[in-house]
Amino acid sequence: MHEKPSKLRAALIGGIICGIITGLPVISILNKCCCCGGVMLCGLTSLYLYKKEFNDEMPPLESSDALVLGIIAGLAGALIGTVIEILSNFILGPIDKQIVIKLLSWVESRGTLPPDTLNKVDEMIEVLQKSVEQGIKLKEIFSDLLFSLILYPIFSMLGGLIGYGIFGKKKPTVPPMPPMQQ
Repeated sequence: MHEKPSKLRAALIGGIICGIITGLPVISILNKCCCCGGVMLCGLTSLYLYKKEFNDEMPPLESSDALVLGIIAGLAGALIGTVIEILSNFILGPIDKQIVIKLLSWVESRGTLPPDTLNKVDEMIEVLQKSVEQGIKLKEIFSDLLFSLILYPIFSMLGGLIGYGIFGKKKPTVPPMPPMQQ
């Protein structure tokens, strides 16, 4: 029996996908709204790519493979996403915060919010505007990186386990029953 293929290639491709999803401004907002769905997609994609490297002579895919792939892909995604986020902030500025400010202002101007939440929306807008004016802080970058290094592997492992449920072990085929003799 042959050994299993290396997990590194599939995990790094998943990490790159995760980094792009979490690092680019507009896409990262959607990822946050979908409860890290993009990070789970990275784990699922890593497992799918890893599964494609198997052949019949190799040992079967196991759930532990999905967990390891998820950890590696999540860690790579956190690092790559942080680099992409820093670069996009230097090139585009804090466009994601500006989008949220405009969205909150639009919701507030429509007059559909209850009166007790208007003060909270104003406070949120004010905090975001101060953050835009202050620019990027090294402390924020490191805290975001630490947060990502903890959460992304967890959600990526969850995506890997979902992928294992989808692409994992196949049900064994039952050989046809021989005809009954009389």
